[in-house]
Amino acid sequence: MSEVRRRLAQMMQDSIPIDIGTTSLTAFARAALPSRTASVISHPIFETLPLSAADVTCAGSNFQRVGFVWPHANDRAKDIIDSYGVRWLETDGSLAPYSHPLESAEWESLNSHPRPKLPTQIQFPDTKSDAPTILDSPCSGLLDTCFMLRSGWQFMMDLTENFRIANALLDWSLETISDAYIAALEALPKQPDIVVYADDLGFQSGMYLSDLDFRTFIFPRLQVLFARIHKQTGSLICFHSCGAISSIVDDIVALDVDMLNLDFYAKNVLFKDIRRKIPSDMILHTPVNVVALGQSIASGNRASLALLTVDIAASTPCIGGPIDILSTWSESVDAIRGSAFIRSLSNDDIKQINQFGPVKSIIEKASKEACDFDVPVFPGGDIPFGELSISD
Repeated sequence: MSEVRRRLAQMMQDSIPIDIGTTSLTAFARAALPSRTASVISHPIFETLPLSAADVTCAGSNFQRVGFVWPHANDRAKDIIDSYGVRWLETDGSLAPYSHPLESAEWESLNSHPRPKLPTQIQFPDTKSDAPTILDSPCSGLLDTCFMLRSGWQFMMDLTENFRIANALLDWSLETISDAYIAALEALPKQPDIVVYADDLGFQSGMYLSDLDFRTFIFPRLQVLFARIHKQTGSLICFHSCGAISSIVDDIVALDVDMLNLDFYAKNVLFKDIRRKIPSDMILHTPVNVVALGQSIASGNRASLALLTVDIAASTPCIGGPIDILSTWSESVDAIRGSAFIRSLSNDDIKQINQFGPVKSIIEKASKEACDFDVPVFPGGDIPFGELSISD
């Protein structure tokens, strides 16, 4: 057992650890903390906040963030061009890509497309905290990158009609992503405990690609990427994907990842089925919606609370936390309450729930502890930053 896995196992001996406010999987959006001024952000599109270890500890997190940060202006333009050359337009408060620099490019010009410039700053671990560190994904994943550069529709057409273009763009993306992870890992003063890889492989009702296309085009390149990451660090890899990807879960497990962060609202992605498919020691990262859990506690909805508690118990070993970015303060309060509920469940409580179902006394005790948990006034605190020296 690796030192990182041993440390996580020790954390899980008493209760389920919580990850909240750290990476782009669990972070607070800038709009969720409107009083917080932000000179840097932890995601250039989602506008998430790189919070200090003190902040996320107050929110109930057992982890802290490390990773790239980007300069930020509080009044962001409605129309921006990112470092890949993708143009984004704000609609309904969020940005969506609408102009793709390689959408009509021919094969010969793909490899000469300029690689994005990496940011010059990275968030370091707080040496005053002993919380394990999670490296936020430094860039988009393979398929997301191809969709951004080429457009989703055009790239899927390439996979069926022009393998040469599809392979060239995937190779460009692989090298770009690999360089970003290596640069982040080399810039940190010590190895992170967990590394996040995020790539949305499906939508709510199905996969973007066929299983065969995933295994032909995406899987081999993920093998290369993860082998490079493993060569660089002994960190655990947390694999995230939204969408209905249950048919390729076995393939993802075969990539030698350690945690899965999946979309359990998508079609046929049922965590009990996933739990049976994957190794018994593989960790499910934030499998239960803690916002819904917090809302059930606040409203006194006992039926919903009982169902969610059974789901939590059935998903272990797991790490609790929000299933998506927290976009409002109200949503954040619910997530903090729901996380406090999960954290108060002991391993003995989990065993009883798995054996007998929703035990009323356990749920009432956990609900009281969650209600008694003071929603924090985030202390702020200094965030340690390092400078990256990136050559062109």
